[in-house]
Amino acid sequence: MFQDAFSSIIARDSFYCPEIEIFYAVKKWHEFHYRDQDANWKPLENIVSKVRLTLMTMNELLKIVRYSNLFDLNHLMDAIDSINDETKTSVNNTNTSDEATNQSENNKDLYLNRSKNYRGRLRLDENIATKTYHAQVTDGEMKHALLDGDVTNYDLDRGFTRHPIDDMRCICVKLDGPSIINHIKLLLWDKDTRAYSYYIEVSVDDVNWTRIIDYRAYLCRSWQKLYFAPIVVTSIRVVGTHNTVNKVFHLVSLEVYYVQKSFALVGDIYAPVDNVATLEASAIVPEGVSRVRNALINGDYLSYDWDSGYTCHQLGSGGIVIQLCQPHVISSMRLLLWDCDNRSYSYYIETSYDSITWTKAVDKQTIECSSWEILTFSPRIVVYIRICGTHNTANEVFHCVHFECPCRPDVLKTHMNEETSIDTMDDQEENSITYKQFYKFFEPVLNASTTNSSQSITDNGSLIPTHTLLPFTIRPSSASVFRLEEKTDENSLL
Repeated sequence: MFQDAFSSIIARDSFYCPEIEIFYAVKKWHEFHYRDQDANWKPLENIVSKVRLTLMTMNELLKIVRYSNLFDLNHLMDAIDSINDETKTSVNNTNTSDEATNQSENNKDLYLNRSKNYRGRLRLDENIATKTYHAQVTDGEMKHALLDGDVTNYDLDRGFTRHPIDDMRCICVKLDGPSIINHIKLLLWDKDTRAYSYYIEVSVDDVNWTRIIDYRAYLCRSWQKLYFAPIVVTSIRVVGTHNTVNKVFHLVSLEVYYVQKSFALVGDIYAPVDNVATLEASAIVPEGVSRVRNALINGDYLSYDWDSGYTCHQLGSGGIVIQLCQPHVISSMRLLLWDCDNRSYSYYIETSYDSITWTKAVDKQTIECSSWEILTFSPRIVVYIRICGTHNTANEVFHCVHFECPCRPDVLKTHMNEETSIDTMDDQEENSITYKQFYKFFEPVLNASTTNSSQSITDNGSLIPTHTLLPFTIRPSSASVFRLEEKTDENSLL
């Protein structure tokens, strides 16, 4: 086999087999190609560098690899040091009760774990957390319900897996072996208005755990569609930290995938391109008056008249509240004000990630507005949106027919191309990024979604690239998005 072809094959993260077998293949390749050479031949760096020494046991490194003359002894010592360092960091990674963990610390842990560069099975667009794939629930009460595939037949007494919310319990799923994943779907028990907080950690060896999702500060409900940079895992544990009703965490379903979908992230928060304020995305409208429940987000913005098809509230009293299923990084919205006559409205919009701390995203209290409104503002983490009408030229009620966030990609792109200046009039935290700064990096993601370009799937030694990690970060106890600080070479890789 030619050098480049052989190198590209063994470089793949999805080339899943014991690393010692790959070493033997590299050794035999050199023996075959250098069989007529003298004793002074040197191994090809392009090939031997693809052998992942840190995936071998200490005995294999010292008793087998060491005497092959394929690797410099310094490289072997570096691999041994890396294995020892990982063992030391495992104590920190298994500390699940440290509430002071911030975003930068999570990124550091993520880097340390992924630096080992595991190999795993790659199964595209298939849920591998099923009994068919021999997945099993190893921790949690009522284990049988989690992976049975039934996401409709559950109530107060059955159809879910649970654990008491404390510092010791969790729900853990073990896959059939190391697997490459980038997407997890959870169904939180949602037969009432309760919300949960949680985090997710993954491991290959059940010793070193990496936190890939940390939603302890956010209120989440119903279906959770979680995206993250591809990672090799064998075990997945979900740890509930809060329930707005009681002290038990309830999980109806868990699905695990590698999806062939482009997506953007700020830290561990998904920055969606498509509208997530929909019934299909498990959003709800907990506050606001309407003849039809959730009419604001049911997708119908054509069927409305004087009596129906809108959501409203009395001016000076409350507002209209939309609750998303999970935190998202949002920087745009679109809404349709009732426009069956020539009236105009004034209003403002606030957002929150915990329903306690609210920040103003849009302020149009001094502007007469009508019909469609396309709104942009500094990006922030959003779970709740509150629309408060302040004026109606016809009466004392504020009427809204349709709401979406983020704004539909094609509409947003047209809006951005037409706008010469953008005045968001929002409450922007000091040093946080503006909408224009965010859009500069987010525009390629929008372009990919509007052109429906299919990304070629390649596996070139890194895990298959489908995600865009935007160069921003999230600070503890803040909903704002900040520019990623360049501190060390280690952080620059994240």
